[in-house]
Amino acid sequence: MKISTLLLGGAFLMSASVMAQNPNLMENANKGATGDKGAMAQNGWECWKFPFTYDEINEEITVSDPEQMTWDASGPGGNNVRWENKGAAVKYEGNTYNGNVAFIRWDNGSIHSCWYVYPVEITTPGIYEFSMLAGEWSNCSADSDKSYLKTNGNEAAVMVAFSDKRGPEGIKWNLNVSDEDLAVSQIGLPGEGEGKLFILPKTANDFAELQKCTAEVDARNAGTYYVQFLGSHALDVMADFQLRLLQAFPDGSGVEEISSASVESVTYFGIDGTVLSNPAKGSLVIEKKTMSDDSVKTCKKIIR
Repeated sequence: MKISTLLLGGAFLMSASVMAQNPNLMENANKGATGDKGAMAQNGWECWKFPFTYDEINEEITVSDPEQMTWDASGPGGNNVRWENKGAAVKYEGNTYNGNVAFIRWDNGSIHSCWYVYPVEITTPGIYEFSMLAGEWSNCSADSDKSYLKTNGNEAAVMVAFSDKRGPEGIKWNLNVSDEDLAVSQIGLPGEGEGKLFILPKTANDFAELQKCTAEVDARNAGTYYVQFLGSHALDVMADFQLRLLQAFPDGSGVEEISSASVESVTYFGIDGTVLSNPAKGSLVIEKKTMSDDSVKTCKKIIR
């Protein structure tokens, strides 16, 4: 399987009014008793193994048959994937974080290639904003040939992907990407509209520092989608998972149908739905095309 495309760019912040109008589709993902190793699975979380091999010469990634891991002694539960409240040992913006944090890990052989997956039901096609708080807790290491993400051990890497399929099959990738400044290399990064890579500084001063992570993702059609998490060799802490509608696609799902009709006019909309007469280069817009056969096509794009 060979797949490639662009990495999604910057984030948009939601106003309080937008948040109030658009419910958090990952509300149940934040639920569960502390210390209960099965609580996450009971509230919808899944864990899948997607072992792979990577051909560096041809830049091809071959993924083996997936295996859903049970939340027991041999799966995430046995690896202490769970909710905890660590008090002053976890901070956000310099202050003690008093809420629960999920201990999610990729720091041993049985879970190096795991994808932690949370299904959500999309009823309104459009652009959604994902957000969470995340930080590295312990065991950050460069020692992992089986992980999709690799670092030099000075920081942890977490990728959030979004698709209507579980695992690599539903994700377009940039293959063999590296960032010398961050000393991070990956088998791949998610494509435009499909997720984002986050760098989590290694824990220092005896506490984990959470940071806000956000990404915009596309839901082209109504149905079941999967918010998916991949990480480098580390035990990470995550909290406050959210997925909210930012902007519905005009005139339906935004999926373009193949047609012989010509383009009569093009209109651009901003993320807030306002019409843009001259969108800035590099901005994220919704493009609406009116065709000669009176059909309308819409899609999200970045102005180049």
